[in-house]
Amino acid sequence: MSARISWLDVKLGIRMMVKHPALTLVGGLGIAVGIAISAGFYSFSVAYIYPTLPLDEGERVVALENRDVAINNEDRQSLHDFFTWREELESVEDLTAFRTVSRNLIMGDGAPELVQVAQMTAAGFALARVPPLLGRHLVEADEREGAAPVVVIGHDVWQNRFAGETDVTGRSVRLGRDVHTIVGVMPEGYAFPENHRYWTPLRERPSTYARREGPAIFIAGRLAPGATMELAQAELSAIGQRTAAAFPETHELIRPLVMPYTHSLTDVQGIAVWEVVQMNLMMGLLLLVVALNVAVLIYARTAARHGEIVMRSALGASRGRIIAQLFVESLVLSVCAAAAGIVIAQVGIGLGDRIMALEMDQGSPFWMDYGLRPSTVLLAAALAVITAVVTGVLPAFQATGRRLQADLRQVGSSGVRLGRTWSALIVVQVAVAVAALPAAVNMGWTEIRAAAARQNYPAEEFIVASLAPEGGTDVVDESAANAFGERLPEVLDRIEADPAVAGVTFMSVLPGRESTIRVEDHPVPAEYTAGHPVSAIGVHPGFAEVFGARMLAGRSLSLSDLNEAADAVIVTGSFVERVLGGGEALGRRIRHVSEEERAGETPTAPVRWYEIVGVMEDLTTNRAAPELIRPALFYPVSATEVGQASLRLRLRGTTPADFAPRLRQIVADVDPLLRLGTVRSLADSDAQRQLAARLVGLAVGLVLLSVLLLSAAGIYAMMSFTVTQRRKEIGIRTALGAQPAQVLRSVFARAIRQLALGLVIGVAAAAGIERATGGGLVDGRGVVLLPALAITMAIVGVLAALGPARRGLSIEPTEALRADG
Repeated sequence: MSARISWLDVKLGIRMMVKHPALTLVGGLGIAVGIAISAGFYSFSVAYIYPTLPLDEGERVVALENRDVAINNEDRQSLHDFFTWREELESVEDLTAFRTVSRNLIMGDGAPELVQVAQMTAAGFALARVPPLLGRHLVEADEREGAAPVVVIGHDVWQNRFAGETDVTGRSVRLGRDVHTIVGVMPEGYAFPENHRYWTPLRERPSTYARREGPAIFIAGRLAPGATMELAQAELSAIGQRTAAAFPETHELIRPLVMPYTHSLTDVQGIAVWEVVQMNLMMGLLLLVVALNVAVLIYARTAARHGEIVMRSALGASRGRIIAQLFVESLVLSVCAAAAGIVIAQVGIGLGDRIMALEMDQGSPFWMDYGLRPSTVLLAAALAVITAVVTGVLPAFQATGRRLQADLRQVGSSGVRLGRTWSALIVVQVAVAVAALPAAVNMGWTEIRAAAARQNYPAEEFIVASLAPEGGTDVVDESAANAFGERLPEVLDRIEADPAVAGVTFMSVLPGRESTIRVEDHPVPAEYTAGHPVSAIGVHPGFAEVFGARMLAGRSLSLSDLNEAADAVIVTGSFVERVLGGGEALGRRIRHVSEEERAGETPTAPVRWYEIVGVMEDLTTNRAAPELIRPALFYPVSATEVGQASLRLRLRGTTPADFAPRLRQIVADVDPLLRLGTVRSLADSDAQRQLAARLVGLAVGLVLLSVLLLSAAGIYAMMSFTVTQRRKEIGIRTALGAQPAQVLRSVFARAIRQLALGLVIGVAAAAGIERATGGGLVDGRGVVLLPALAITMAIVGVLAALGPARRGLSIEPTEALRADG
């Protein structure tokens, strides 16, 4: 049986696409969306979970970390362990430790700029195996106490700040409180260990700290020649057991692990290959839904060409040859859709990458590559072939079955009948759509509703920036932390004195004021075990006035509330509605619920009660989903009692971009060691979050639209074919006096049975999935989503069948008998 494929088959496939534009558009859109989601998720998972480290023998670079089994989380305060591992490990070499710190970069008389610095042991450069472009990299002597401060800079820093001058080594720059001498320049593209452009020596020593204390560090190394990950893990575990035996009070529940280098930094450790494959297969389930729908359409088209197929077979074409041609016709459609799907996937991934990069202070890690990779193209090609098999070969086998041989003896017979394959396709595509779509619809609906949030203040007039002492949240020097409390009031005064500033305030969170609260004499809802989850935020008095927020009841916070004995707080309107049930708020007493209480333990700190003195309107409104606005309470904090702050500035007569340099200069004039973070416009931040939500919503909307269109088109094709095949029968029944309702019922019966069976199977499968996941995939909305999708699919099916059924009623008996006579 010959099944050769020729260029003529390809041209016929292109011709069929042009001849049937509706099938091409609907089917092509569905396949393109399905392949875009499958290929996009594959590209993301490979780039994020199993990336290729662009270093010499990058696959042998590993990370080492301690895991606390009591909390099932990593413990990075492992300075003592690092020195032990560096001395005893034989299966891992070039062991290095590093941490990222924020420092103000000051050059000459210029304004400070916050930069991310890698404090790293010299072995990190040996691990990366990249020689410096100029000068030298760090050496062990740089790590010694009392050694002169030195820094290695990246290629783009050298170009942008020193104009690429070759005598840059030996010059000085100030990083925080210390002046550093530049000793080397790394080549273009070098950003190890994560995405760094400045490197200084890590000078921490274990003698300074007790075990499991000190700075949080990352540890990495390279597998020694001949060593494997399993061998390194066995050796590290043996060292860990000896350490646990020697220091049970700190290491009894600590388990050291070896893992791929990127897993430690991206926090994806523990994800097995089969889990990634499973997630990709789940993404591919959508393409299966699409393929089944397209198969129904192509099956209808193939059945309508039954006379042509019979004639070709009579002229000597083998069954294999006919199937090959029909397969190529589907393959042409699938390949074109796959190309469009790859473009859609890359655009979506690019947008997602930019959104993630904006949220990260130093951009994406240097190994992240979301570009089009050969494996993605191969995956898309394989998916196109599989789709073509489902959409082309299955209908072709049915159309060229045993009945074809009988029709060869009676050309002009009624032709192919709707057999079990057709019925199965209709049932399966409805069932899979109902089972697979609830999770996607839930995610998209949630994101779309979240994107409907709007600010109740002019966000374009506000800028936000974090302010902290040198070292940020990882402050070891207490004098720096204390100095911050003294400097912050001066910073606020100088900012407020600037004519371009209409108002300034700050937000902060203090220890012991958790986001779970209890209201005195007020029951806790059943869904919460320890209290009400809220946003508990410390603000400087005048916060509401800067934002122009209306007080719905009571008063706002004032300077008198900063008294240590004061207990005033204000809450938002959503707090009153959802926590207090719309009851009276003023005078109610609340307290924070500690983590110890939530864990069922007795709190060690004394309980402090606060009194609600005012109700403020929410800063954000979401008319589409009010429940997505989280209730909030604000307590007063003074500038002298916070260790860091999130500044909020309201501008007048200038733009956030124009004022950002001025803000940095103001902070530098007060104290050049203060760490001012990225200055952002609140409008830009909100737009960024909404863009991410809209992208997800758009993707889910395209999926839903394509599946519904394909389902409708498939059922429409089935009904149209049924009416065409039963034209003579309908004419005779009408001539014999059958009522329109009887004819309509006979036409609808098959479609209704298939729809009903598909809906029952789909709902049962979806209910099983929801039960197995505890409602996690649909956030407990299965009781609403499942019936809604089932009803939607039923309506789509009935509407699609209605047109062909009406045509069946309009058949004239004499014309039907004459046409088939």
